[in-house]
Amino acid sequence: MMAGGQPMIEIIGVRKSFGQLEVLKGIDLAVQAGEVVVVIGPSGSGKSTLLRCVNFLEPVNAGRILVDGEMVGLREVDGRLVQDTQERIDHLRSRIGMVFQRFNLFPHMTALGNVIEAPVHVGRVPRRQAEEMGMELLRKVGLADKGNAFPAKLSGGQQQRVAIARALAMRPKVMLFDEATSALDPELVGEVLAVMKDLAQEGMTMLVVTHEMGFAREVADRVAFMDDGRIVETAPPAQFFANPREQRTREFLGKIL
Repeated sequence: MMAGGQPMIEIIGVRKSFGQLEVLKGIDLAVQAGEVVVVIGPSGSGKSTLLRCVNFLEPVNAGRILVDGEMVGLREVDGRLVQDTQERIDHLRSRIGMVFQRFNLFPHMTALGNVIEAPVHVGRVPRRQAEEMGMELLRKVGLADKGNAFPAKLSGGQQQRVAIARALAMRPKVMLFDEATSALDPELVGEVLAVMKDLAQEGMTMLVVTHEMGFAREVADRVAFMDDGRIVETAPPAQFFANPREQRTREFLGKIL
């Protein structure tokens, strides 16, 4: 479900290097409000780095990224771009939910404690209100009975669903998923993908890096194929999987499908 007008995520000419290694080589990509864009490609193609640039976990070397019309991590002063203040970076980052490959839950906190940590300490939401919202989010991800459970007592799939609830707790405008199922046992993948599908159906703007081609076929509005730091091809899933334009895309799909 897409809305027209200004993109919710706009990536313009983005380049990123680590030392001499150029990982992103001029990325242009726009994600409309309510759109789900799935990014696929071989390991080392720059997919995860791109996501980390969107919420300024990695600063870009060139280009710019806008979320809901605001530049991420940079501002213009006297006609040149300089790094934004930490306060503004944190404010914008609070509107960008991110779910990582590793769950990164606080082991000493319950599931509910993990979900409400940011709303209470960053968003200044009163604890009782945060707990009510946190329990609602745990219900949303199918874990209403696990609020008092510590991460060590949860399966990998359950931990990842807590991580999704935690990301949603700050009421983000967009959600980024960086291979959110790749650390899970195969039988647990489906329960996380189901939550992601529900979010998509509710109209959440999502940029998803994944190896799950079934999810890309079923849920994506568009699929983007990355290779060697560039976006090679972008198309709706029916066209992308059935009739890719680029030879490199055909080679990649031929190996994995």
